Amino acid sequence: MPYRRGFMPFSLILLAALLTGCGDPAPPGDAPRAQSQPSILVIAPKLTGGLISGPVIEEAERFGEAHGARVRVVTPGWNETVERIRASLAGEGPRYDVFLITTSWSGALFEADAALELPPEVQQQAGWEDILPIYRDNLLTWNGKPYALPYDGDTVTLFYRKDLFENPAYRARFLKETGQALTPPRTWRELHQIAAFFTGWDWDGDGEIEYGLAGNRLANGSAMLIFLSRAAAYAKDPHDPAFYFDPRTMAPRIDNPGFVRALEEYLQALQYGPPGMSNFAGNDVRRAFATGEVAMAVDWANIGIVAAGSPMSVVKDKVGYAPLPGARQVYDACTERWREDFNQPAAMVGNYLFLVNKDSPQRQLALDFVLHMTSPELTKRLTVTPGAGVNPSRFSHLADPVAWQAYGFSVDSAGRFLDTLQQALATDNHIFDIRIPGSARYYRLLDQAIQRALTGEASAAESLRAAARAWDEATDSLGREHLRALYLQSLNAPPRACNDPTSNPSPSPDSQR
Repeated sequence: MPYRRGFMPFSLILLAALLTGCGDPAPPGDAPRAQSQPSILVIAPKLTGGLISGPVIEEAERFGEAHGARVRVVTPGWNETVERIRASLAGEGPRYDVFLITTSWSGALFEADAALELPPEVQQQAGWEDILPIYRDNLLTWNGKPYALPYDGDTVTLFYRKDLFENPAYRARFLKETGQALTPPRTWRELHQIAAFFTGWDWDGDGEIEYGLAGNRLANGSAMLIFLSRAAAYAKDPHDPAFYFDPRTMAPRIDNPGFVRALEEYLQALQYGPPGMSNFAGNDVRRAFATGEVAMAVDWANIGIVAAGSPMSVVKDKVGYAPLPGARQVYDACTERWREDFNQPAAMVGNYLFLVNKDSPQRQLALDFVLHMTSPELTKRLTVTPGAGVNPSRFSHLADPVAWQAYGFSVDSAGRFLDTLQQALATDNHIFDIRIPGSARYYRLLDQAIQRALTGEASAAESLRAAARAWDEATDSLGREHLRALYLQSLNAPPRACNDPTSNPSPSPDSQR
């Protein structure tokens, strides 16, 4: 269909006199676009192996041919994408019509009022009610209004060797040594107990020593997100939507006792991992689990796919799945006390979504492309396409275990995998990425603090205190009151009233289990 020029969808706009990437090069500066056919410019970060952006490039060509239009996709590197977005929003580079971004980058768009709010008819076309509420009501909205559509839904999950946990000899031995049944851990401390049991002996009979746990620890990557996933159990109060900052003052919470306990345990977990785990990236975690080197791993859903379908995997149909462990105490940031309360939040970190630039001259074309890329049909196919890097975000994605046979899952294993994801995604208590301007700076400072603790340069408490001071300085430099207003909007929920006695909850019955 023909497309008219006019007002346009939402997203980020980036810098570039020259755009490099897997797609077509962008015009230098503000060079006018060709007028021979309707054209939109899409920006997406380039990830290893074509993850996330690869399908966008492929579909852009098909979509353009079908609609008599040109869809140009530029894919700078990760850090360069962020800088180009900032520059574009400041008017210093080409205007992007469509943005594929991780949720931590969305604050820059909303600060600049650059994103198109999705009208009801677009929500209907997008299958809004099919989107899981944990995404729909949080990551896709800002200040209660819908702006984004989901492409990749990510939640951190626990993966374990089901065959080991069901081994009668190992179950009897574990019961004798610990007095506990060998079952998937409900708390992080139970996970450590199981990891210790499986560390340092040849439990699979291959003549090699195996270990209990693998987890991401490498600096300058996603390791701090894995740490935050653990910290959520101790520091994300289910009655308080805020996690990173005090919404009244923007004082950082990352040095409170909940975060400190999480970092202390995060360091202790190294003794249960293979040699070199302090330098593990995500691919190392997946390799260690798939090749039978560890009994458990904490990762995104990608590891389940590697375990089921990778040629290197020796654990196909031997994998169990469980939500992230929780804790039997949670630190109450309002009362500044620990509270006996079983707490098991979901960690929704690292998700990707599409936004449309509201000032695009090709709003309808941009919207149609975003609707195509996020459609239930296409995203369902991508969730079972090896190498796409797209994980479930809709009810329909979780309803068809047969489709997951394309990844190498058996129908039974796929059913258990999808049931676990649905269980983890059904909670009302969760953490998300930092979604305000400066998120990359906050993450970098936290990552540096974690690395200081990992190397023994400082204790967990000292490292996090230093990080909190650095966060405070960053907040002051970016404008404390300005960021406070944006942080409140990003929560999509009223902050807890700490001075209201009725807001101080009683322990849950489950805390005693």
